[in-house]
Amino acid sequence: MPADSLHCRLAAKELHDALSGGRIEKITMPEPDEIVLFVHAKQNHALVLSANPSLPRAHLTAHAPKNNPLTAPAFLMHLRKNIGGAAIERVETYHGERVLFFRLRTRNELGYEEKKTLICEIMGKYANIILTDGDGKISECIKHISPASSEKRPVLPRLPYAVPPKQDKIDAFDSLAMRALLDSFGGGKLDSFILAGAAGLAPSTISAMVTHALGNVYFESLCNEQKEKLLAAFNETELLDNAKPCLQAGANGKTDFWLYPFTADENTVFFPTLNAAMDEYFFALDRDRRLSERAHVPKTTVKNAVARTEKKRKLFLARKEEASDLERDKLCGELILSNLYRIRQGMPKAELENYYTDPPTTVTVELDTSKSPQYNAQAYFKKYNKKKKTLAIVQEQIAQASRDLEYYNSILDSFAYTDADGLEEIVAELYAAGLMHEPKGKKKKEPKAAGGETKYDGYTIRWGKTNLQNDRLTKQAKSDDVWLHTQKIHGSHVIVSGENVPEHVLLRAAQIAAYYSKARLGENVPVDYTYKKFVSKPKNSPPGKVVYTDYKTLFVTPKDERE
Repeated sequence: MPADSLHCRLAAKELHDALSGGRIEKITMPEPDEIVLFVHAKQNHALVLSANPSLPRAHLTAHAPKNNPLTAPAFLMHLRKNIGGAAIERVETYHGERVLFFRLRTRNELGYEEKKTLICEIMGKYANIILTDGDGKISECIKHISPASSEKRPVLPRLPYAVPPKQDKIDAFDSLAMRALLDSFGGGKLDSFILAGAAGLAPSTISAMVTHALGNVYFESLCNEQKEKLLAAFNETELLDNAKPCLQAGANGKTDFWLYPFTADENTVFFPTLNAAMDEYFFALDRDRRLSERAHVPKTTVKNAVARTEKKRKLFLARKEEASDLERDKLCGELILSNLYRIRQGMPKAELENYYTDPPTTVTVELDTSKSPQYNAQAYFKKYNKKKKTLAIVQEQIAQASRDLEYYNSILDSFAYTDADGLEEIVAELYAAGLMHEPKGKKKKEPKAAGGETKYDGYTIRWGKTNLQNDRLTKQAKSDDVWLHTQKIHGSHVIVSGENVPEHVLLRAAQIAAYYSKARLGENVPVDYTYKKFVSKPKNSPPGKVVYTDYKTLFVTPKDERE
């Protein structure tokens, strides 16, 4: 993402316009590396500041997280004590750096006015949120950086705050320095050359600006006209004054936020402010990333269960294969008994006629030379009985392993399309299945509603995103509701409520059923549908398991509820 100093400068300008003169009414900390300030400035705003190394950011949000830790962290308590109720005087940046300064005015315990500065450093793995006092000394920070970790720039309480050290590069918006840099260009990839010599811009921003100005990034040399075009393109004032914030897909297919659409794209989505574009971008990205982090342990647990069960099933199949010749052992025993007069102790083998076939065939029977014919016959019968018992046991073990595999895979598939509430239910399901140990004293939550719901042409379409949600959804459905599920493919149960459901509504519901299934990336996916009254749950079956009859099948391309 192009979260460079240029974008930070525009974001800070918008934040200043929106928040200056406002008052901090509430501070929350939904994540260990993220805080949210609720500010009233003519209207209510929510400002998210994140020091997450993967997604550092500072912007206004319409999706303020509602969760808050049960026990307030020390940094949160420090902020509430020192800047709770503070007024925001201005928001500014440090030129060329991804650092935002929120200049605050507050009062201490004695009622005297004090100056504070809340600093958000948006610098990848070095991201931090820092509070300083009026003298510029660090009061507290969300990440403590000791001298052992960074000799050049430790960040600890009571130390004076210092901005990040400058790189040994020119300012990308210094026209004279940029002209000298372009004069030294000797051919090659121009955007990489500028990136190596100029600071303040992200690689993607430089590449987009060069392409926008010259139509390419590869050159053997630059003429004066091309240099002038580049200098005009690298004009910070012009870029900020003519900003058109948007979301746009890059060459790699990933969507980024931009302060200006440097390349024409019919899929470009424009926003009134860069903060709004950043909020839209980060909301989905942060939600998915944090959900993925929380799902790592339970998902790994299920994967391990699948691997163990597959290994057991292979062992059971091997034992079944070893015992599959039991009928030959029985035949050998019977042939020995019927030919006792021909067999003598000490014979290593005997060629005997198999009278069960027509015409009779010759069977070679191996014998123990140290035992009598009768003993050899009984030995074959013992082998037969042992293999018969083994087969009876192993058949059930294979069937149980197959059922477990189907169930575990259904849980594993649901990770692909579940949400935060669904993840909690998956974890609860793993507790119930004995795959994870439930912490002692943990309060059990009330069951959540079904996973998703949408209205389509007057009909209500609902679907589950976990096995427990599927069970609850199907159980609560009326007998004349239409029930849908992908044919022989793990996926969600889908219910359509309403009388005389038309075909186009069934097709839409089938598309949703296909999307929330293992076949979501496929085409021409078979989806069965029937009335809920023809759906039943077998006794003692695992969550999400049902059987159904009287069904018909639709073939659709998966689409989610938003398309």
